[in-house]
Amino acid sequence: MTDYFDIDKVFGPEYDFSELTTFPEIGLRRYQEIADGAKEDWTVFRFFDYLNDPEAEGEILNWEKFWTRSTAVAAQLQTMIEKGDRVVAMLPQSLEYVVGFWGILLSGGIAIPAFIPTEPAHAGYLEAILLDAQPKVILTSVKTAGAVRNFLKEQDIKNPPRVVVVEGIEDALSKDWVQPDVEPNDIAYLQYSSGSTRRPTASCISHRAALTATAQILRALVNTPKHRGVQWIPIFHALSLIYIFGCAVADIQLDMMEPAAMLQKPSRWINLLPSQNGEIVFSSAPDFAYGLAAAHAQPEEGSDLDLTKVMALANGSEAVSTDSVNAFKAVFTPYGLQNGVIRPAYGMSEATLGLTCPRVGEEAPMVSVDGKALAEGRFEILPADKFDEGLPQMGLGRPLEDCWVVIVKAEFDENEEFTGKAREIEDGQIGEIWATSATLANGYWGLEKETEETFGNDISEFLPDDKTHAIVDGKRFPEGAKWLRTGDCGTFHDGYVFVTGRVKDLIIVDGRNHVATDIEATTTTAAAGRLAPKGMAAFAVSAANVLDSASERTGRGIDRDTNTEQLVILAEEVADNPIEDKAALLDEIRSLIARRHGLQVADFMVLPEKTLPRTPNGKVKRLAASESYIKGEYN
Repeated sequence: MTDYFDIDKVFGPEYDFSELTTFPEIGLRRYQEIADGAKEDWTVFRFFDYLNDPEAEGEILNWEKFWTRSTAVAAQLQTMIEKGDRVVAMLPQSLEYVVGFWGILLSGGIAIPAFIPTEPAHAGYLEAILLDAQPKVILTSVKTAGAVRNFLKEQDIKNPPRVVVVEGIEDALSKDWVQPDVEPNDIAYLQYSSGSTRRPTASCISHRAALTATAQILRALVNTPKHRGVQWIPIFHALSLIYIFGCAVADIQLDMMEPAAMLQKPSRWINLLPSQNGEIVFSSAPDFAYGLAAAHAQPEEGSDLDLTKVMALANGSEAVSTDSVNAFKAVFTPYGLQNGVIRPAYGMSEATLGLTCPRVGEEAPMVSVDGKALAEGRFEILPADKFDEGLPQMGLGRPLEDCWVVIVKAEFDENEEFTGKAREIEDGQIGEIWATSATLANGYWGLEKETEETFGNDISEFLPDDKTHAIVDGKRFPEGAKWLRTGDCGTFHDGYVFVTGRVKDLIIVDGRNHVATDIEATTTTAAAGRLAPKGMAAFAVSAANVLDSASERTGRGIDRDTNTEQLVILAEEVADNPIEDKAALLDEIRSLIARRHGLQVADFMVLPEKTLPRTPNGKVKRLAASESYIKGEYN
């Protein structure tokens, strides 16, 4: 077998993404070039178990061993499942997770990335996966098998899945592996949502979509075949999965650690970023991590930290704030951090991962916009001398290759029902973000109506060719393509996508649209460190649902007969820095919100830290928080 996968072409000026087929085919071709002596074996994965050994050197898995272990897992599964059966990876962050997940992909089964039952905030999430996907097998590890079995005993399931321990599978089984008969558009895995706004829902990700998304992201972040990634985000997260797929698409080495290890000591992440053998380095993290590293991973005086070979630090999976980006730059620029390294990006699981990202060498723009104009649907940038008077916004890059992103105004019928169509609107106007790409999911698992509403949309009218975003890099979107309704609002400015908020997070007061995250950002600014970061929920309720006790907190009466929605803000205080004068804090917050947004605060509650409901990924559930507020569950 000599039909090797041409890595160099992946980073050429142009690339035919259709060459990416299935995990079994690409993986076998890559392994074969090592077996035939055409390529030397190399370290693919290193895992640093800092929680058990603070001085961990890193457990190594090279390509040949990785392939042997993964195909052994696949062979074991092939004795237990049929093509298309679901298998859950319920393991701790480890090399066993990587091997196990790849084993499912190579078996012909459908993988489901998950976490172990002992992880916090799992209640309801894992149960929903089991009931929805009805898996045949759960892959776990020696350390967590007991917890998994105990968890299953607590569930009311007619045909509970079998539990298989990855470490118990002998390498010798590798020789029994049979390449499964899977097609590029077959489902490779189910990526479940975090459940922040609804019951966890699974996006059906095909083999081609996953491999294409991997190539898209790597081409956007780096520009050479050999590089090293550093990752601490949970493997079940969409971004981590793409990175562990990277070894099939490029000569990537991925260094990993437990999320808790990074949160415990952020310097562990930073200290793995310097180049070790002249290779370029990339990594990624949600926005909060950049602020955390800036505050708690500052190098000691005289440190030889060298970040000159770091080419990309993607910032995604949650709203990107200018404060965290600026803080990170201020701390680490003296150590060689280059301009354009931090790459604020935008994407979602329905698109496998990414939709937009700054290109190599581009600096993401930071602007300040008029908050009142934004509420009226206009993206009006303030001059530099008035930056502090507006709402800071971060550009989230340009559409990825072979990906088209447009801003539209959705069309509704006489009954105000969405028609499945929209028209493209001019740059600078706020509208819904729609996208199409080969990386779009096949739909939602078992949800035909929701699939059609989200993935089966058409654009009835585009802007002229010199203005439309349906043409990217000279290529128009494929004929007959359907459009993903992302659920986000935003606009284009100077070719960059700016996301202004979730459609469901809009707070409508007096007919004007306000974005919850913008109000939360303003509250955070006014609080100046007195409130917990990422511990806030802003939402609107009817006047009748504002708590009677609100007037005591705010000194403001509410007209209970008005139809106007009212703004409520719930905020967690910092545990070791309790707020002494809540009235003064409210005055500062109320003043800044009035100036920036033209809004009055109907109620403001300060809660103990970690009170608000969160997803397994730590995001505050605004809908659940508003429901608890209305029920009077906070005091």
